[in-house]
Amino acid sequence: MKEWYEGPIHMSPEEKESGGYGAVVSRRQFVSLAGTTGAVTLAGCSGGGGADDEDGDGGGGGGQQDVWFRGTQTDFQASEYQWNPLVGWFIPHDQFGMWAPWTQYQIGADEFVPHLVQEWEHGDGEVTLTLSEEFTWGESGDPVTAEDLVFQLEVDRAANVAVWEFIDDVEATGDYELTISYPSETSEDIVNYALFDNNLADRPPANWEGTNWEEDPAGVEVAEPDSSGPVHLTDHTDQYSQTEVRSGLDGVADHALAEQYNWTGYRVEYRDGNQAAHTSYIENEADGQHSLFVPPNVLDQFPDSVREFSIPGGFGMGLWFDQDHDIWGQRAARQALMWSINREAVIANVSDSSKIHHPAQTGLTAGSVENWFDSMNPDAFTAYTRDDDRADELLSQIGESKDSIGTVPITFPAGWSDWATACQAIVDQLTDAGWDAEADSRESGPGGYANSDDWVVCADQHTLGGAPRMAHPYFSLDYILRNRFRDTESHFTGYLSEDPTVEVDGEEVDVMASLNELVRTGDSDQQAEIVRRLARVVNEDVPVGVIMEKYEQSFVNTDRFEIPEESDHFQTFWPMWWLPKVDETLDGYDTPGLMKATGE
Repeated sequence: MKEWYEGPIHMSPEEKESGGYGAVVSRRQFVSLAGTTGAVTLAGCSGGGGADDEDGDGGGGGGQQDVWFRGTQTDFQASEYQWNPLVGWFIPHDQFGMWAPWTQYQIGADEFVPHLVQEWEHGDGEVTLTLSEEFTWGESGDPVTAEDLVFQLEVDRAANVAVWEFIDDVEATGDYELTISYPSETSEDIVNYALFDNNLADRPPANWEGTNWEEDPAGVEVAEPDSSGPVHLTDHTDQYSQTEVRSGLDGVADHALAEQYNWTGYRVEYRDGNQAAHTSYIENEADGQHSLFVPPNVLDQFPDSVREFSIPGGFGMGLWFDQDHDIWGQRAARQALMWSINREAVIANVSDSSKIHHPAQTGLTAGSVENWFDSMNPDAFTAYTRDDDRADELLSQIGESKDSIGTVPITFPAGWSDWATACQAIVDQLTDAGWDAEADSRESGPGGYANSDDWVVCADQHTLGGAPRMAHPYFSLDYILRNRFRDTESHFTGYLSEDPTVEVDGEEVDVMASLNELVRTGDSDQQAEIVRRLARVVNEDVPVGVIMEKYEQSFVNTDRFEIPEESDHFQTFWPMWWLPKVDETLDGYDTPGLMKATGE
């Protein structure tokens, strides 16, 4: 069994490698990373309506309109949804509307924005959280209190959720105040990233009372979710899920943020694959999707009203090696394979406007590497590229050759179009370089094969997607070096063995001790030294070969909805769910919220 649980997974199977960050092609308008924050009123908005709406339906506060936000998703049919967030999969993105975020992470600004949790203050090995008093549960109308969040963390403790690696205890110290204790030497930043990482108020005690959550929290069946956020689930079928704004709903308490929505709610429809979703936007039949991979040639067919938000995803595709294998358990073989791949050419085959190339893999995400190393290609790090002679030399050092190794199957999920394209390009390059490489496509995603013995080199994510904590080097390095997402008992890299040391730059690096030291170090110079040491392990020992990092492509159609021209709130998971909740006001409207319906 896994040693601890990563937490809810906020990704779709076909979109795990998706999105785009570079310039948006052709007619499309690129949403700048630069945003405006702190302004109470934002002028110059995108979309029709507002005060200029002749019917008066969209301006001056607009009033309630009989309009649904028509979302799309390609994850799974709505009848398969699960409402226990500890299941880890089949949890729909409707959760980001139904359940109140503790805070919201702004990726570009690297800040946590208050929401349900309004304030937090550290001191003497404790952090005190102060909650808003305005949030309520939909079914009962009871306030969301500190005791509710204490209960949520206690369930997390029973499920071995990662936050409990960094905290010791939690208690309600007031109706709307909870105090969390942690070892005094622990970095406050690491506590913040662990505690606020996509945390939602998603454990209403009424759904969990009388269950066996202490023994089997992931096994608790939640038949219907209760909402802490401003929309509530009112219907779902195989083809769609429906969440309505909590204002005047039968049997559901009104919500304090309901006035920020001047439309009925969300109806998110299932699409059987990316191409079906693309068609919905090309034909102007949908209003938004949280994340959807759209290649440039398809993106150019979208109407001008469809706004794209390119959001750093903090993860992407890597090649993992079976290190119990006679060949791939040797560092020289892993390096040789990396010296046989031109990763920039691989990315060009997929979409060079939606992927990021790491010249020198460090284990840090693109959003953090330059903050710590000032470059994507730091001094003294190996920048792997195509060099057939270097690959042959490394193999000869271990008494092998490309011929002696035999067939090298590259295992990947056939249904993930960008990963499949990348892996086929890798197979072609390896074949050209003299390897006997073959494509091993699977119907399942990596979760269906990575924990089995049925592969030798496989595609899987190199860091965890949809997780703000990946912006801190500790979490991305920990993810790779401890292989957090997969079964640690059959660990890919071996650093959890009795001798977790590896030689890099002529020195023995104790990987586990270094990770633990990073957690306990508050001094920035010491942190930098530890991060560099561990990054060199990722660079030289090649526990994973980083092929590409992604940027999420998130969409809102402004044909029927109005949003700002720019905002730091675009750089969040996810704009279509978060913008209406923002405590800022669009020009021409009387109520807060950065997304308003403008009518048909």
